[in-house]
Amino acid sequence: MKMRFKLLLGFSLALLIPFSGEAFSVGDREDFFIEKSYDLQAREKIDVELKRITNKAYFYVDVEWWDNLSEEKKASKEQEIYRLGSEFEYNIYDKITSKFGAKPSHEVTPSDRIFVLFHPMHKNAGGYYRTGDQYSKFQYSRSNERNIVYLNTSYIVDPIMPGLLGHEFMHLVTFAEKTEKHGVQEEIWLNELRAEHMPTFLGYDDEYEGSNLERGVNYFLRDPDISLTEWTGQNADYGTVNLFGQYLVDHYGEAVLSRSLQSGLVGIPSIDYALNKEGYDVTFSEVFTDWTIAVYVNDCSLGERYCYKNEHLKNLQISPTINLLPFTEQGSLSVDYRTKNWAGNWYRIIGGKGTLYLQFESPEGKRFEVPYVLCQKNGECEVLFLDFDEDEKREVFIDGFNSKYESITLIPTMQQKFQGFNGAESSHLLRWEASIKNDIEEEKEEVLDLRLILERLASIEKRIIDLRNRLGRDLQHQMGTVSCTSIDKDLRYGIKNSASVRCLQEFLKGQGKDVYPEGLVTGNFLEMTKRAVIRFQEKHKEDILSPLGLSRGTGYVGSRTRAFLNSLIES
Repeated sequence: MKMRFKLLLGFSLALLIPFSGEAFSVGDREDFFIEKSYDLQAREKIDVELKRITNKAYFYVDVEWWDNLSEEKKASKEQEIYRLGSEFEYNIYDKITSKFGAKPSHEVTPSDRIFVLFHPMHKNAGGYYRTGDQYSKFQYSRSNERNIVYLNTSYIVDPIMPGLLGHEFMHLVTFAEKTEKHGVQEEIWLNELRAEHMPTFLGYDDEYEGSNLERGVNYFLRDPDISLTEWTGQNADYGTVNLFGQYLVDHYGEAVLSRSLQSGLVGIPSIDYALNKEGYDVTFSEVFTDWTIAVYVNDCSLGERYCYKNEHLKNLQISPTINLLPFTEQGSLSVDYRTKNWAGNWYRIIGGKGTLYLQFESPEGKRFEVPYVLCQKNGECEVLFLDFDEDEKREVFIDGFNSKYESITLIPTMQQKFQGFNGAESSHLLRWEASIKNDIEEEKEEVLDLRLILERLASIEKRIIDLRNRLGRDLQHQMGTVSCTSIDKDLRYGIKNSASVRCLQEFLKGQGKDVYPEGLVTGNFLEMTKRAVIRFQEKHKEDILSPLGLSRGTGYVGSRTRAFLNSLIES
């Protein structure tokens, strides 16, 4: 069964209810505007009848649809509407409002109840919400002037219906928190992510078979490489935001969703804000990169960030694109493809035999993360990262490919744009090349670049340090001193030509070979620096990681890491 839960960016408001009493009775009839793009008959306005009243909601049905039902089906639908009313009253309303925020307060008709309207829709629509209903008819002529959500009659007796109501109600809460309180409009992808998470939050996905979560997994696995932040309303969009939302909550808690909702920020910046406020020394970019790894390996033994904790998702794994290297002495292949910001890509390379040379090339000025999973013949795998050089290229040599190592899987993602996602996004052409080298030492000399030269110089420097150690010199004197008095801003992977990064590297160098064995001071925050930061954080985990509830270093120099690091610099 195909179904999408759509957010309609129209307009909306509340109903003309007297301030005292709200005099409505079961059987009352009136006309409601609806969206013809959803309606099965493409109608714009329908006659509706009030079927149930609870303390929290009014439930209406399309009269034309209702009158065409048999008496038996009417009884069945009424029973399900009654149950849904109770579920909204005692579970959906209280849980969502207590965690995420209140419903909108109408400037036209401030009813305390939510209005729910059932009418026939296309099969792939579970329901919708119109922001136009939040305004008066003077502002939007087709407003129903009330807090109202619309649900598909096809699913009244379906077990997913409470989750659909929770999904659409969450859109009302989002309007209240973002538009009414802060005067901003949430980006569609994050608005839908929170709404898609409601069935899980409310407990409706505890039974996996037939659940909204199972449907989201199926949608995602069919088309996993679409952009998280580009919204086109297709099934895969719902699956992607659902699965990323599950991972985000798995590792960082539902408070990240609620804090980001209640802030005046939208989209990615709101998630970064919430992560920081919840005490996590990690960014959205890092969470997204970890997620792209997790949906491929889903193995906690490779790192606690590289798996799902939800029992229903422990077997989820995407299938990568397979790329076969020819079994020749100089076998090679190149792949050109287009991708968008925040879209996952998984390319598994097998075949060939010898030393694998892999190069990834990105457009000038575009920010990419390129983790890769290297797996041995015995099934053991590890997660590593390619480093960008100054020419926007990343490369790696792997000896023993197809003898010791069975495969390598590239997981590149473009992470260039951080806000303004409300429609179609442009794509960018990328390329990676893989080849098997005959005489690898000769080939390495041919591709030797500045980064490799620096690494060789670092090796020489380490030998000098070892000699000084034998002479008993003081370690700090051997490794050099720190040229700055403190580091005053957060530092992360990818920063280049930075005086603060240079200061960080000087400090890490002074911590000894067990923290920063390479000892390079370049001003560029790349993989060696990130690994050194992780070693430093884990060496002082009681002061840096434990207060944040972390057991593994992140490689991100946030406020707590900086505070501890500065205390050592200043001492």
